[in-house]
Amino acid sequence: MIIAILNNKGGVGKTTTAVHLAYALTKKGKKVLCVDIDEQANLLLHIFPANDVYALESRQNGTSLPIMTHSSGVDVLPLSYWKNTKHFADTIRLHAKGYDYTLLDCPPSLEARTLAALEAATTVLIPTQPENLSYKGLIKLINLCEEYTLPVLGIFVTLYDKKKAAHNFYLPEIAQQFAGHYISAAIPNSALFPSASAMNKMGHEWAGKKANPGLIAYDDIADYIIKKSIQLSAKKGKV
Repeated sequence: MIIAILNNKGGVGKTTTAVHLAYALTKKGKKVLCVDIDEQANLLLHIFPANDVYALESRQNGTSLPIMTHSSGVDVLPLSYWKNTKHFADTIRLHAKGYDYTLLDCPPSLEARTLAALEAATTVLIPTQPENLSYKGLIKLINLCEEYTLPVLGIFVTLYDKKKAAHNFYLPEIAQQFAGHYISAAIPNSALFPSASAMNKMGHEWAGKKANPGLIAYDDIADYIIKKSIQLSAKKGKV
């Protein structure tokens, strides 16, 4: 399963989702590859030292760079500094063959890199904030998935703040209007994620044994993905 983590709005938690779903799936015994295709290299900068990440640009040539492995066991394919987007889809598919799940951290716009990710993907996962503009953009994203004949694996809420009236209004609206795709595990707004990123760690590593609602939610989404992939495989086998 190659999952494009998609939203053309920035700041909705695509990178945080890629990192923490990868970790959660890995700890459940799955072999996971993350692919950073955003020129900003946010996924790489989240879990690797900045100097190591910036050095990749000078090493970039006409081919993709080798896979990097984080201390947590998560593998990352760095495509951030590779300009040859016409070969992205084939490169992603080639590397994905060795993994149970490949998570594509897409840029915050519908540019050539995002379209290449959609070409490579087998399904799409949409994180969204429970706010007006994010809510209104969901239809466009679903229509885009239909253009690429890609099933929507799920839609879930990120950066949820129960103290905000808008969040309390739009969360149930999203759940109702997109009931066929909605994943009920909302990710709360938490200082854990930026704190972990500052230390190049996963949130799970930063929290240690202390329970955290955001990490529990990502674990729940990982369980959802595993269950959904089994269902899709069974359905495909019957066709």
